Order: sequence, then C-alpha cells, then structure tokens
Amino acid sequence: IDTPMRSEDWQKRGTISHFTVMRKLEGSIFPIGLTKEASDRNQKAGSNVLALESSERALLNRLMIELSKLDCDVLVGHNISGFDLDVLLHRAQTCKVPSSMWSKIGRLRRSVMPRLTKGNTLYGSGASPGIMSCIAGRLLCDTYLCSRDLLREVSYSLTQLAETQLKKDRREVSPHDIPPMFQSAGTLLKLVEYGETDAWLSLELMFHLSVLPLTRQLTNISGNLWGKTLQGARAQRVEYLLLHSFHAKKFIIPDKFAARNKELNSAKRKLNADTEGGNAADGAADPSIDDEVHHGDQGKARKGPSYAGGLVLEPKKGLYDKYILLLDFNSLYPSIIQEFNICFTTVERSSDGNLPNLPTSKASGVLPELLKSLVERRRMVKSWLKTASGLKRQQFDIQQQALKLTANSMYGCLGFSNSRFFAKPLAELITLQGREILQNTVDLVQNNLNLEVIYGDTDSIMIYTGLDDISKAKAIAGKVIQEVNKKYRCLEIDLDGVYKRMLLLKKKKYAAIKVALDGSLRENIERKGLDMVRRDWSMLSKEIGDFCLNQILSGGTCDDVIESIHNSLVQVQAQMKSGQIELEKYIITKSLTKAPEDYPDAKNQPHVQQVALRLKQNGFSGCSAGDTVPYIICSQQDSDNTHSGGIAQRARHPDELKRDPNKWMIDIEYYLSQQIHPVVSRLCASIEGTSPARLAECLGLDSSKFQSRSIGSSNEDTSTMLLSVIDDEDERYRGCEPLRLSCPSCTNTFECPAVSSLIASLSDPNEGKDATVNFWRRMRCPRCPDDTDECRVSPAVLANQDKKTG
Repeated sequence: IDTPMRSEDWQKRGTISHFTVMRKLEGSIFPIGLTKEASDRNQKAGSNVLALESSERALLNRLMIELSKLDCDVLVGHNISGFDLDVLLHRAQTCKVPSSMWSKIGRLRRSVMPRLTKGNTLYGSGASPGIMSCIAGRLLCDTYLCSRDLLREVSYSLTQLAETQLKKDRREVSPHDIPPMFQSAGTLLKLVEYGETDAWLSLELMFHLSVLPLTRQLTNISGNLWGKTLQGARAQRVEYLLLHSFHAKKFIIPDKFAARNKELNSAKRKLNADTEGGNAADGAADPSIDDEVHHGDQGKARKGPSYAGGLVLEPKKGLYDKYILLLDFNSLYPSIIQEFNICFTTVERSSDGNLPNLPTSKASGVLPELLKSLVERRRMVKSWLKTASGLKRQQFDIQQQALKLTANSMYGCLGFSNSRFFAKPLAELITLQGREILQNTVDLVQNNLNLEVIYGDTDSIMIYTGLDDISKAKAIAGKVIQEVNKKYRCLEIDLDGVYKRMLLLKKKKYAAIKVALDGSLRENIERKGLDMVRRDWSMLSKEIGDFCLNQILSGGTCDDVIESIHNSLVQVQAQMKSGQIELEKYIITKSLTKAPEDYPDAKNQPHVQQVALRLKQNGFSGCSAGDTVPYIICSQQDSDNTHSGGIAQRARHPDELKRDPNKWMIDIEYYLSQQIHPVVSRLCASIEGTSPARLAECLGLDSSKFQSRSIGSSNEDTSTMLLSVIDDEDERYRGCEPLRLSCPSCTNTFECPAVSSLIASLSDPNEGKDATVNFWRRMRCPRCPDDTDECRVSPAVLANQDKKTG
C-alpha cells in the first residue's frame, strides 16, 4: 500500500481468491444441473467458490461468515457507499439476521443496528454515519467516489470507467432481465460471471488509480483519518493539517460550529442589526457570529460566493492562425499567501467586516510557513523522481501529487463557510491580490513589452505572437517570464502551453491546437467549455462539432472550410432522415442532482419526469442523486401530431425504444434544430462566408426561423434600426416599473434613465462617439451638486444595484 501494485500482480485472476453466494428465487427451485456444476467448480478450485443457499436470510448469514473468516482490512466496490452496503444492511434488517451475524461485516461486535437512513447528507459525501458505524474497523474504498475526485468523465458508471480507464467491456444486466436468467443453469452461471466481473473491475479500478497509496499519502500529510480521506473529505484533510500546525505553535483553536449554529447566530446578528438601527457591534467580536454562512445551507439551492473571485478578462474573439502563448502562475493562491504573508496570525481583521489591509508584520505566519514546507517537500520529491525508476518512481510520483493536492486545497478552507477555518476577509484579500496581479501582468505585457494579450483567466494569460516560428514564440515567452518573475519573491509565472491555432469564442470557451513543449511534433486539440465537452449533448452533435472544429483549425482557406462544413451538414441530415445513424449516437445524458421524486419542476425535466421516475418504478438502480440518466427525444409513430407534448414528455430511455420500436421513433427535427445547429452555429460565429440561416438550410430546416440571428450582417441603415428598437421598447415595456437607483453619496433614490435614450444618442450625429460618455454623465443623483463625483452611478454600481432589485 506504500507503492502502486504492479500490474502483473492484479491483472491475473488466479492470484486473487474469490467466492460467490446465490440463493433461489422465492417460490421456485434451482434449475436442473446447477448443483452438479457448483460442486464441480468447487472441487476444481479446491474451495467453495460457488455456494448455493435456500433463502435470502441464509445467503446473508453465509456472506457474513465468509467476510468474518477473511477479516479484510478494506472493503472495495463501485458505489458501495451509496448503494451496495445500504441495500445489504437493510436486507439483513428486514430478514431479521441476528446481530451476531450482520455485525461481522465490521470488526466491532454490536447488539443493535444503528440508524441507516442518510437524512440530509449530500450525495457524494460518502456513506452515512450508520453504515460507517456498522463497518467499524475496516476501511471503505468506493471507486465511484474516488473516480469523481481523480478523473473527468462523461459518466462515472462502472461500464464507462471500465471502457475508458481499463479498456474492458462490461455487460449491464437490467433488474427485469434477472428472473428469466434463473430458468436454466447456463444463463444463471452467466449471471454469476457478470457479478464476479463487476467485483473484479472495481478492484482493478482501485489498483489502476492507485487509490490506497494516494489516499494514504494524503492522510499522512494531513494527519486525519484514512477512512475519511477515502470518503472524499477534502475539507477535513485541510482542517486537520491546520489543527496540527497551529497546535505545534501553541495556539488554542476555536471550537467548530455546525452549519445550523452558524445560521442561528447569523439570524441573531441580523435581528440585532434590525432592532438597534444596524449597529451589531455587540456581537461583532464573537467569531461564531462574525463567521456567517455565506454560501447557503445544504438543503437549499446553492448560492454563489459572497465575495469576488478571480479576474476574467473579456476575450478578443476570433480565429487566430499564428502561435499563441499560454502563461500560467504556478499555484497562484498558495503563492499569494506566501508572497504577502497572509495568515490568521498576521492580518488584522476589523469587526465591521471590511476588507483588511495587507499585513505589515515581518514574522512569518503559520499558513505561509506551512505552504512553504509543502512546496519544498514537493520540490525535493520531484528531484528524487528524476533519478528513480520502477515502483520507486511511481511511489515518488504519488507523493508529489499528494503534496500538490494538499497545497492547492489550502485556500479553499478559508472561503468554505462550513470549515472550522472559514475566514471570508482572508479569502477576499487573497482573491483581490490575484486580480491585481493578473491585471498588472497584462499591463506589463501590453505596455512595456508591446505584446497583444487576447485573454486572461484568474491565473493565466494568452499572448498572440503573430509569429509562424515556434522558437521565436518561445523566446518571447522567456522574456515575459523574466520580466514578470523579477517583480515577485514567491510568485512564478511559467509557460504552460503553446497553441498553433486557436478559435476564441467567449469567456472560458475556446478550442486550439496545442503543440508539445518537449520539442516533438506532437499536436492535439484542446477544448475548453465548448458544447462538445458537456454531458448534455448527444454523441452525434459532439461528432459533428468535432468535425467542424477540425476543419476550422485545419489551416485551410475560408472558402474550403465553409464548403466542407456545409457539405457535411447536408450529408448528415440525409443520413439521419434515412435511418443510417446508430441509436446510441442520439443518447443524451444528464445528472440527477437529487432524487427524481424530489424535483419540484419534474414536468420540465426530461431526464427526471419521463425517464428516471419510470426506471425507479420498474425497480432499476442508478436513479439516485448524482447518477447520470440517458434518454432520447422521441415522437410517437401512431399519433396524428407526432410532436404532441413537450420535450420532457417525449423523452425515453434507449431500452424503451429497443423494446417498442413500433410506438416511438427518434425526433429527427429536434436533433437537427436543438442539438446540431446550435453547436455548429456557435463554432462558425466568427467565420466569414456562412450564417445561422445558411447552416439551417444545409440541415433541411426552415432558414427563416434563424434569420434574426444574422441581423448583424444585414445592410439595414443603423440609425433606422436603432430608432425602430426604441419604438419597440416603448411598446414592449409599457406598464413596467422603472428601475430606481440609490445615490452612492446621499440617501436619495432616483429613476434610472432609459437605455433607449442611449440608443437614440448613438444615432444622433451631434453626440456621435461621445454618446456613451454623455449617457453615464446623466446617470447621477439629481439632488447632489453637479461637481460632486461621488453621486455618479458607475457601471459597476449599476450592475450591483440591478442584482439587488432582481
């Protein structure tokens, strides 16, 4: 468990023992020949690899006895926390299995089964306290939870992970398919084989991801419980690490307040503010009152953070065909903590909740010291990694990965309201410094080095070099790195990527051809935030999007690219209408954020209303919060109005189409207009020679429905168009209450000038380019003197007040 297991040790089934217990169905008998087959298998293996029991209670007793004999340290399974153990213990309770038997699933002898219900615990947070109590003394490794932490996949089902990670196929068996398999010995043994394969794949996935050595390293670093690390308790890891660090420095740590207590104290503080005219000074010194819950409680819809995050620059949209440099600050927030010595022990926080100043203390804080230690340890392990080989190399790689994960998680505990170390002022101060550092870097690159920054996001910037020579582009990167890094002590910017061509669409949405930095000629397409990487798009739309993207980034002429895309769309829509596209390519997947029956708007949710609820009624698993539900939008074949009902009412599980192909057929028009056209039109938005209407025409859709999206390319007179918008606005918003703004300087409120006045100014030749400036000059309090700048409403103030009024 200190090192990854060698593949030859776990890829041969003969090196690992196994056993299966099965019972007959209620009111039936085992099929003929099964007893002899089980006996032959046991004799050949030299042990009871297949045991037959007469009832469910006998099966559970037998399973517990075998687990007690094994006395294993780790229980492994895929979704074992959220499903397997829950079902197993509930069935033991229902079948009245004695405590002397069911308690053998753990190492603690119990006389009463704990409460097993999960209550309000969030999905993905691991097993309930009751289940963890039952398995006390054993570790629980859920490969479903681990894969969600370590991988980025469309689905985290065992079938998907077996295919993508292990390169193996897994046979899925529906619950209604199981009873027929009990009719013959051959099919029943197939069912046994499928069950054994699932157990084997879970174990193999654990070894493949090096879950045990990685989580052990994380636990050693943080000093928390290994079982909690396996359950994905990331916040607890950081909390324990800080507890140990502050304890070593002789600090006394405040008690941890539960979320409910924080909400009560927050309500108490609000009540004090209301009754005392907004003066809550009496409670401001109490840390339990000061640390309000800013992120919403677990039972309600999640709210955004209560303070500004990283800076995201407005991108210069378009297609770039010369080299682009991506420069990235290494571990920005941990580095800021070290650079500016930000810590509980160095920053003076005011009782009124205002943003604190940077610390002036020369003595290093606990947080900076701890992060410095983690960074130095990782640097040392990485140096060992360069000369190591074999298993030792893999061991060092896991150590440096664990140190990196721990250091990068440190900032999160400051902004997480349920953390013991929640400190909004510190988190706010760190993100403020991050925004200033990024903006200063952009200014330096553009003003001092005369380079063009086309995009920036939190801790990285993109520079368009305008060069075809990669060596010259890298030389520019070296110059930028040198100029930026000499300004800081701990902060370091580095070259993170070189792109040959890039399609920049909007914030956090781009695609580019990335060039390998090791000097080789390897290239690959990197996608960020595009429709193709999202789960709620069908495979067909992703394939067409990939084709269009490859054409756009191919470097071909604009005419050739557009012609190729148009021809492809014509061909695809013909194949769809003639039934040449496989059913699987129409499948859309969406995740359940809660149980299907808990959705208040289930009728508008296709994966909830018509699919998940029906599956659950038919006894299917995989319909809990966090599971992904596949569906296809259909139309009825025997109906006069094939498109009757909304999309949610026409969503069907793929298996339903296979079982009843004469009733339902794929809604081709929906996929053309709602799945393919949006993807392609967004990718082609900045490409000359096409338009949404033209793309719709290639897909066989009514192009007139998409004409409005091309209004920007029309030759209509601008002033006439703007004036018509004014008339439309006056009619459209007649009877609406105007937006009232609060003066930033005094207590007066006034009516916001209509946006139509700005549009009219743009068409006025007397105002011309100064129209926007004059508009904002009118956005001021009428009661304040004309020479008072404090009373003017800036765009930022307007945006904030608009959010408050809804």
